[in-house]
Amino acid sequence: MVRRVALTLLCMAGLACTASTPTTTFEVDVPTGEPAPWTSLAPQDDPQDFHFVVVSDRTGGHRPGVFKGAMGKINLLAPAFVVSVGDLIEGYTDNQARIDAEWDEMEGFVEQLEAPFFYAAGNHDMNNAVMANTWQRRFGPSFYKFEYKEVLFVVLNSELFGMVGAPDTPLPGPWTQAQQMAFVEDTLTAHTDARWTIVLLHQPLWDSREIDADWLQIEEWLGERRYTVFAGHFHQYAKRQRHDRNYITLATTGGGSGLRGTPFGEFDHVAWITMREDGPLIANLLLEGIQDEDVSTPELAGRAQEITAAIRTQPALGQGATFRSATQRISVSNPTDGVVRYAPLVSKAGNFAVDGLRAVALEPGESTTLALSLSADEPTPYRDLVAAELTWRVDAGIGELSTRTPVLPLTRHPLPRRDDAPSIDGDLGDWRDLPYRVDRQGDIATPEFAAADLSYRFAVAEDAEALYVAVTVIDDEVLIEPGALARDQDAITLSVDVRDDAARNRSMGVGEAVLGGDMAQLAMLIKSVGAASPDRLLGFMDETLAVSGAAVVRTDRGYDAEFAIPLTYINNKAGRDDWTVARIAVSVYDKDSGDHAPATLHWQPYRYGAGAMPWTHTFQRASR
Repeated sequence: MVRRVALTLLCMAGLACTASTPTTTFEVDVPTGEPAPWTSLAPQDDPQDFHFVVVSDRTGGHRPGVFKGAMGKINLLAPAFVVSVGDLIEGYTDNQARIDAEWDEMEGFVEQLEAPFFYAAGNHDMNNAVMANTWQRRFGPSFYKFEYKEVLFVVLNSELFGMVGAPDTPLPGPWTQAQQMAFVEDTLTAHTDARWTIVLLHQPLWDSREIDADWLQIEEWLGERRYTVFAGHFHQYAKRQRHDRNYITLATTGGGSGLRGTPFGEFDHVAWITMREDGPLIANLLLEGIQDEDVSTPELAGRAQEITAAIRTQPALGQGATFRSATQRISVSNPTDGVVRYAPLVSKAGNFAVDGLRAVALEPGESTTLALSLSADEPTPYRDLVAAELTWRVDAGIGELSTRTPVLPLTRHPLPRRDDAPSIDGDLGDWRDLPYRVDRQGDIATPEFAAADLSYRFAVAEDAEALYVAVTVIDDEVLIEPGALARDQDAITLSVDVRDDAARNRSMGVGEAVLGGDMAQLAMLIKSVGAASPDRLLGFMDETLAVSGAAVVRTDRGYDAEFAIPLTYINNKAGRDDWTVARIAVSVYDKDSGDHAPATLHWQPYRYGAGAMPWTHTFQRASR
């Protein structure tokens, strides 16, 4: 016998029963005396529940199409609304036309959303008075609050706490940090009855060596209320807990990323938030799948980093100018308490042979060394060698890990001493030779260039006063964008490091180099084809370089450039003048019509990042 039963479910999730409380009704067929084919008749759709989406960084080297494509996917989720943690445009310019064009593009993306969108300011969105005033004209306040179903949302402008490029300097423009702090205090005081508080800002101000005093004050005001904090900025996911509350730093929604996977917290995603009575339930929706809020913790990311960092390449340093054969050793160890399997393969060939690769399975604490035989068919100048790439698949029981290492025989190249200083005018006639030819990508972490698209040659030298660099670039399209940053158009970038061996050859990621101060210790400049003087690079450069001597001249095949950096400046940077070895890296940015961002062509593996390798770009000073 089957009977029809109407079950009315009232007062779900601890809500008080009132005459206006909505009801949820199941109508089910219940076989008398038989098991029912369901587990429960208590649905999880409390009328106070709702869903919203958080999008993260799009910029800092954005990858075209990712953020735009995410808009359609968000529509499929049908959230109540969408919120941002900032860095939506590339910014870093006071050119009004460029700022407006970038915001027009972003607003075009956002218009695809069927749900409301709430903006938040990041350092790329607002880093000078012009950009701040543009924000005010387009969007109004840069810090504000809104409420939805008794949940309080507080959106802050983290640049007012201190700008990323100048941490001790609040953002100039229409607002002050004092105004923002007063707003936070007043808002939290007026909404003590909020069932939950969501704080959104760009910089994770709690995640630094010295936590900002104003942020500590905000935490004091938040007190014992129930709250969750969302931020971005680092392009790497991390879930932390402070005061028994969740602090979520999101990864990217199209921004610059190594995309090394979930254990490293590097992926493109949106956060899908289900707001319940007992707090937000966070699901990280990757464009390739769905992950929960523990997708990457500092502990898991640290473990992944420890496992992949256990692959250590020892440089194969040779003598003289010509390479024929060498042995490059790579040590591999297991820092875990389980078996780890390391399997390498050549994923990008150089212009020499690599033999001796083998997969290894290591017990806890065990280590081994791979001795790779490197050989060329005929003697080849070291300066013409191009790095090979090894990709390692690592099975350590925490998900698939992957990392890359370069293989490249190296030597110290001569840094000639000149008796006659070249004229810094872009005319390379006073250079005898430009011996270093770059027509193939030497950096394993950067996509290949087509040889016909871009190539360059360069030379380095010094005299008693300065270090000189000459570069000739062959480019099928020289793109000049007045008002844009040098790093956003065709340009040459140069760095010089004359510190001791340990400091000069330490491998680290770009973020660590910036935040830890290593990059600030280099003599650096970036010179675009169109700019009259070297551009400041996100605050890492010194104004001294603007008068050091730099010239770029267009040619019928591309452009020529010359630089002179005073030795006094280089010595002051390093804190020494008795150096004998220098790491001099010359790279070229290339942007063509239709490109969203320039690509970079390196001679040898770049000193920071996934393909970092000690002793690249190294020059030996002549006897003095």
